[in-house]
Amino acid sequence: MRIALTYNEKRSAAEAHAEFDTREAIATLAAIVAGCGHEVVPIDVSGSIPQLVERLQRLTPALVLNLAEGEHGNFREAFYPALFEQLGLAHTGSSAGTLALCLDKALAKRVVAAAGVRVPREAQTTPAVVKPNFEGSSKGVTLVPRGGSIAAAVNAARARYPAGVIVEELVEGIDVAVAWFAGLGQLPAIAMRYPGAIYDYALKHVTPELVELEIPARLPATTRRRLCTAASRAFAALGVTTYGRADFRVTPDGDAVFLEMNPLPSLTHAKGHDELYLAAARAGWSPAELIGSILSPSAPRRPSRSHLWRRQRASA
Repeated sequence: MRIALTYNEKRSAAEAHAEFDTREAIATLAAIVAGCGHEVVPIDVSGSIPQLVERLQRLTPALVLNLAEGEHGNFREAFYPALFEQLGLAHTGSSAGTLALCLDKALAKRVVAAAGVRVPREAQTTPAVVKPNFEGSSKGVTLVPRGGSIAAAVNAARARYPAGVIVEELVEGIDVAVAWFAGLGQLPAIAMRYPGAIYDYALKHVTPELVELEIPARLPATTRRRLCTAASRAFAALGVTTYGRADFRVTPDGDAVFLEMNPLPSLTHAKGHDELYLAAARAGWSPAELIGSILSPSAPRRPSRSHLWRRQRASA
């Protein structure tokens, strides 16, 4: 297939670009895709939308491998999939609606809770966690220690993230992520062990060397089953297709508490950002097989109307 690899280029170390991809990372991913036998054309979507549309019309890809995070607004991750859907282009990952839902942490938690999965309660007392409602990559996640001021932390967070913040109880336990890929199923659970009480922005982006990845997570069999069930319910409730990653806090007594869903997790294959590939390797899957599962014609995705689009262009 001819595949358009869409992404936002990481041009600085600023927080706003934390989820973007470097040219080197995209080149590595493009090489994996090419190794699967496809023609791949990387496209940085940042900037002019009309120019992007024109380029896609010229390229007429059979599939868009979408990594674009978007730049503005509460539902920025949903913008490019929505655009592709309007253009009649099949794309990897979940629908625009699912991406919009998952970026709204409060709404996503309500949906998952309705599916029978435990979520953190709203905190009235400390210790508590304050976080932006419409951000990812641990941006703005702040621990309010016992005796601290929740109001002060909320005011500080709102000043930086005016779209809204949420306040949650601090759930004791360890952070565990469960990735799922259509055709492969759930990958081995990934535990993040680190100093301190929460996996914040500094640990993820400034001092990642302090984080120990444990794959598969060392958990009792009963806890693993609970985690697997909770993850399956979360993926289904939120409508995640093709692939995604669900983040949990696993308590000392074995409960899996849903924190958030990332329907657009990084596919970067570089040291410090390759936990999905490490998890796949533990299950016996190579990088090519992992990416191939996303590109497979049998992978569930939004229906393509590209044949109609091409016919309309030909008759124009």
